Amino acid sequence: MEKKLSLNFGFLGLGMGGTSIAAECADIKTNIKNNNYPYTALLINSNQIDLNKIEPVNTTSEKMLIGDGKGAGRDINIGEQLYTKDQEDIKQRVETRFKEVDFVWLVAGLGGGTGTGAVIQAIGTLLKSGFSGRFGMILTLPRRKEGRTVIENALQRLQKISQAMGKLGPILLVDNEKLFKQFSEEKPNSSVSEYLKFSNRYVAEALHDLNTVTASYLPTGEYHFDSSEFEKLLKTPGLLHFARFTEKASAIDSSNNLSYAQKLKELIQKGVLSDGYNLEEAKRLAVSVLTDNSTAKRMFTFEFTKRMEDLVNELSPTALEKPIATYQSNDLKGTAEASFYAVFAGLGLPQGRISEMVTEHNRLKELEQKVLETKKEDLFASFDTSPTPEKEEEINDFEALFGSDTNEKEKEDDVEDTLKHLNLL
Repeated sequence: MEKKLSLNFGFLGLGMGGTSIAAECADIKTNIKNNNYPYTALLINSNQIDLNKIEPVNTTSEKMLIGDGKGAGRDINIGEQLYTKDQEDIKQRVETRFKEVDFVWLVAGLGGGTGTGAVIQAIGTLLKSGFSGRFGMILTLPRRKEGRTVIENALQRLQKISQAMGKLGPILLVDNEKLFKQFSEEKPNSSVSEYLKFSNRYVAEALHDLNTVTASYLPTGEYHFDSSEFEKLLKTPGLLHFARFTEKASAIDSSNNLSYAQKLKELIQKGVLSDGYNLEEAKRLAVSVLTDNSTAKRMFTFEFTKRMEDLVNELSPTALEKPIATYQSNDLKGTAEASFYAVFAGLGLPQGRISEMVTEHNRLKELEQKVLETKKEDLFASFDTSPTPEKEEEINDFEALFGSDTNEKEKEDDVEDTLKHLNLL
């Protein structure tokens, strides 16, 4: 079966983290005739080595270096300046690269210099290029161990974005602290590069699945979460949160909500990319369930729909729209699986996680201050510079025997001149 897309996505990646995620999203391959790689990306970085690491499979993706190739050194002011210097060129490339695109995802890793520094300017580029109401953001949160500068950079930009969040599109947060911990527990012997590949691929596949399930399969129930509703959801300002899982059909008992509803609830609350959201704030949500034809006849009963409706109403009672959409497909015959997708839009920032970042930043700042204060102490305050009698006698005896080859006054002048030169006097 040839899968269809609800929307044609474009990805504007900034910095090392942003370009790696954007490239992975654009590398999603489909069976769409004459369009195996339906998405495209513009990948912008100020570090030539990091940009060279990105090797897109999709030949429509474009790489662009800004600055002299040495990077921004985790300085967000430099990152912003480098982007601003080339913003007219960037704007032209955005308009050319995304000419046929329905929706652009601006992707940046918060914490570094280029992506974090340029993200506000890049929002302006998209607005000026005709993408007002047609773009969202994928932003990564740094890990605790990445240092105070990285955390401070992320918080500064996140604070500015939150102030304008009501006028922006959806924001998908990727919490590296959460993902890294989960991955290290499940695959402790894996490499960091494998972790990055895992997290980038998860974002790419999750977005693509949501984009295809709404347009490709036959709905079986009263409700259908179609392409227009998906687009409306993506135009909802605020945080975007989703969960998904696949279960063996034999393990699902439609009369027992513990076999599916409880698991879905736990995954929604736990989150995959990030967590800590107040789901009662959701403006819109949707749950989609996909399986093969034979399983659909057994599974999609009145009781099944009721259980799912109870679940979403418990989590987000005031959401404006909350369809439960069920789908079936002959192409899934033999898989004997059911896939669940849940997406929530219009959420506020995850307060717990942001508070943790603020607390960690302040802790590191206080620790740094204590270190500096200790460093300023006069380590030689108790050092007695007066010569011991024995030492003084040795000096006098030596000079009496051999004389002095240096005028004492000259020595004092030399020392004084040196100290003045070093600004120590």
